[in-house]
Amino acid sequence: MPDQKQSILLGALVTGVLSTSYLGFINLLCCAGIIAGAMVAVWHYTETNRLTLASGQGAVMGLLTALGGVVISFAFNYLLSLIGLDAEEAVQRWILDFYEGTLPPEQIDQIREQMEAGQSWGQRIFGGAVALVVASIFGAIGGAIGAAVFKKGGEEPAAEAF
Repeated sequence: MPDQKQSILLGALVTGVLSTSYLGFINLLCCAGIIAGAMVAVWHYTETNRLTLASGQGAVMGLLTALGGVVISFAFNYLLSLIGLDAEEAVQRWILDFYEGTLPPEQIDQIREQMEAGQSWGQRIFGGAVALVVASIFGAIGGAIGAAVFKKGGEEPAAEAF
């Protein structure tokens, strides 16, 4: 079976971009950015090599794509935060503006203090682990969907080890 690295990298880049900063809100729609990136990887692979993937092979490809996309997204978000384009900060401002007239000032101050305190390293690591698990699941789903949709070159090949 031909090498999948280039297709996985392309899909991971799509996933990473669609999961970065303000574009990351697309993932509120059932992780649509992750599924799209996995489908792009499978599409690129089947189109380039003119072959059909079994759904299990597509799922594995989608999983690897999602894992790479999460890493790329974290890197992009870090770089964007350095130049002041931080979606988390914008969401925090929106939350404060939303509750400004409805909650007592003491509660608003409490919310503001919690937001300014940020996350501990343990919370960040736990959040990253959860993101990897969720992305893996939806990446596998996207890869399996892509394998079912993007069929090229006749019969599905027998399942092989990657």
